[in-house]
Amino acid sequence: MIISFQGFGHFTDGINNQDFGIETPRMLLILDGCSGAKYSEVGTRLFAQLFSRRENWDSLENFESNVKNTFDDIIEMAGKFYKTREELEKDFIMENLLFTIIACFETENKYVVKLFGDGYIITKNKYGLISYMKYSYGKCPPYYAYKYSNIEPFRNYEFKEIIFDKSIFPMVAIATDGLMPIAKGIVDRMDERIFNANEEIIKYNIKRNIQNFEDDITIGIFGGKANEIFGKKE
Repeated sequence: MIISFQGFGHFTDGINNQDFGIETPRMLLILDGCSGAKYSEVGTRLFAQLFSRRENWDSLENFESNVKNTFDDIIEMAGKFYKTREELEKDFIMENLLFTIIACFETENKYVVKLFGDGYIITKNKYGLISYMKYSYGKCPPYYAYKYSNIEPFRNYEFKEIIFDKSIFPMVAIATDGLMPIAKGIVDRMDERIFNANEEIIKYNIKRNIQNFEDDITIGIFGGKANEIFGKKE
């Protein structure tokens, strides 16, 4: 289940939701566009569409090569419309392709998260304790697109891989850094609702607290169930 909302700060500034997500039974993929890039919401959607057309695209084993090949194809295609490599980098790559990539794969015995940039991993352990793991680089997070530029120091940066044993962590979710108000408890009573995967309840709680979400928020959760208590008093 993928839930995505435009941040209130983006709404008031007239900026589209720059996050995007896709899912299959074995993979969650969320992309968080850079607010400083003019067309990053275009880049997240273009990448997701082409990535999802690759053979065995939601395979853990092929994930990193599929990401690379999709970027290669997009940049090769766009290169035909720019006279120089410098123009391609400045006017296309830096304006369209700056986005964080977070993927979570579910296998029989483990969850595997692949992370390139900033965001959150949310875990629920076997004792029911919910934790938020934040990955942050301040104002200058690494983006995969930097591999196609002269920007240092992230040209040689690689995916972080975090593995969770299901016997210890039976539930894992991922989110963009717009999750911060929930992780810090500014928007409360959301922990269990995330892992209940009750889409309508989660959406309702975000909507009624939307002014607390400056940035776009996207959450990826395996599973999901019909809302049975939406509309009832808490």
